[in-house]
Amino acid sequence: MNAATTYSPPYHRRHHQHHHFQLPPPQSQPSIVSIPTQKSILDLLNSKPATSSLQSLAQIHALALKTGHFHDHFVSGTLLKCYANPRFHNLDSAIQLFRNVPSPNVFVHNVLIKACLDNGEPLQAVWLYYELMMNDAKPNKFTYPTLLKACGDGGIVAEGKQVHCHVVKLGFAGDGHVKNAMIDGYFRCGDVGSAEEVFDEMEMPDRDEISWSVVIDGYIKSGFYKEALEVFNTMQSERIRPGKFVLTSVLAACAHLGALDHGRWVHAYVRRKKKSIVMDAVLGTALLDMYAKCGRLDMAWEVFESMKEKEVFSWNAMIKGLAMHGRADDAVELFFEMQRRKFRPNGITFIGVLNACAHSGAVEQALKLFDSMENVYNIEPEVEHYGCLVDCLGRSGRLEEAEELVNSMPIEPNPAVYGSLLGACRIHGNAELGERIGRLLLELEPNNSGRYALLSNIYAKAERWDDVAEVRKLMKERGVKTNPGSSMIELGGCVHEFKMGEGCHPKMKEIYSTLKVMIERLEMEGYVPNTSQVLFNIEEEEKETALQYHSEKLAIAFGFISTKPGETIRVVKNLRVCDDCHSAIKLISRVYGREIVLRDRVRYHHFRDGTCSCKDFW
Repeated sequence: MNAATTYSPPYHRRHHQHHHFQLPPPQSQPSIVSIPTQKSILDLLNSKPATSSLQSLAQIHALALKTGHFHDHFVSGTLLKCYANPRFHNLDSAIQLFRNVPSPNVFVHNVLIKACLDNGEPLQAVWLYYELMMNDAKPNKFTYPTLLKACGDGGIVAEGKQVHCHVVKLGFAGDGHVKNAMIDGYFRCGDVGSAEEVFDEMEMPDRDEISWSVVIDGYIKSGFYKEALEVFNTMQSERIRPGKFVLTSVLAACAHLGALDHGRWVHAYVRRKKKSIVMDAVLGTALLDMYAKCGRLDMAWEVFESMKEKEVFSWNAMIKGLAMHGRADDAVELFFEMQRRKFRPNGITFIGVLNACAHSGAVEQALKLFDSMENVYNIEPEVEHYGCLVDCLGRSGRLEEAEELVNSMPIEPNPAVYGSLLGACRIHGNAELGERIGRLLLELEPNNSGRYALLSNIYAKAERWDDVAEVRKLMKERGVKTNPGSSMIELGGCVHEFKMGEGCHPKMKEIYSTLKVMIERLEMEGYVPNTSQVLFNIEEEEKETALQYHSEKLAIAFGFISTKPGETIRVVKNLRVCDDCHSAIKLISRVYGREIVLRDRVRYHHFRDGTCSCKDFW
């Protein structure tokens, strides 16, 4: 079946009408119909109707067939691109069209490979590449950036390495765009080592800003935040001037690590280069997000207020920052202020403001906001919004209502929703409900070590040591590894990381000695270790020793020996701070007259004069 018979749209049949036959007047001349050129067909395909309506596109398609321009690969490739527009959800039709293109060349193949990727079908894109090779339509330098991205998105490392070999064999290894795509593809596959090898193999002039940006962004997406900052520092030493995109990525790394000094440097650099680097909504939002996550809410607000360009995501970031710091009232006020400024909230906005309510116990406010989503803003609540409300009810001790909400949800609750309810059971010591939810979570997420730890915690608090042992045995049988607690502190532009039981830091001996003196001083002030969350049935003295060396205490001790008296200490922890460390740090802030800012997995804690900004509600 040829292209004309397959793709010619149906024409309306003309019904014959009975009328008297008349000759045309003698003076009339036959009309001249101009045949569309290739350019006019392409102009039609690039027009708004072709990109917004399948009906209009079908008419242009029929015209291309009728005039014979469909056989022109540039026309058929452009037509293919239009059919594959993701907004049409019409990839199958585009592939069917491709099958009818006579002897498709590399341009047509490239269009469809990219179309598959744009439509979320990376494996289909890779298969089409193999077809291209089998059809003797030699790939070009435009084939590989898209193809390597498809390998990355599909997580297919072996195929990615094969494509890498093809790149070298066909002589495209020296092309900067192809090499950058190769680095990005390896990072997307999780093969960080191969990405580093490709980058290390480039001659220095080939490492332009885009290359450095790809590596920095790749490290960040792979969770290697410290490495991202190290690459950025190397980039600086090579005198490569960072642009807006690199700086946005670097700020994301700073935000994750709590690397305030690095973030401040970026801010100062942007101010110095204000003629060449415009502080738009994206860069401004990254900057305020960095300050908020590094504990400087005051600086985040200053950046937010000074931004000339704001988008909804800018307001969302500021609301989220206020929520993290326990400023629920301010977060809610900003929610209404954005509307007075003619910005319409979206689903992400509500996640931020509902989280603010959850961390401050503002249950009634949360319920009102949740109800307003559909009734006022026409936003259908998603599972994340239900999770926030469950968290809010649970943290406030309204466990029965939280469980009822979970059971009445119109959508299937995900593990995060059940996790919020389990966390509330731990806070309020409800072992019965906690056991029920915990056992369910162990089946839903058998490899999530945090779920085992939380259930063990609930059992330990109830002194049900046999159940604690059973949970730990189950972890061992399933090969589940615990996520070790780690804390980071930035001093002098260098990020130091501490883990319980590790002694690799060059000042470890001094840190342990300082921590011992600190604990002894706290005990003189009435500190008694809270051992209720230690997950083993061991002697009390051993429990106290285990608590003493939690990573945040090690980081704070290092901060004490590395900073001047009275200087604020800022620490970032990857897990939720335990009850004992929270109590100890409150006392440290009073006894030593130090302000300590701790960011855990849940929120920010500002310790000052023996109190915490979370008001012991976290």
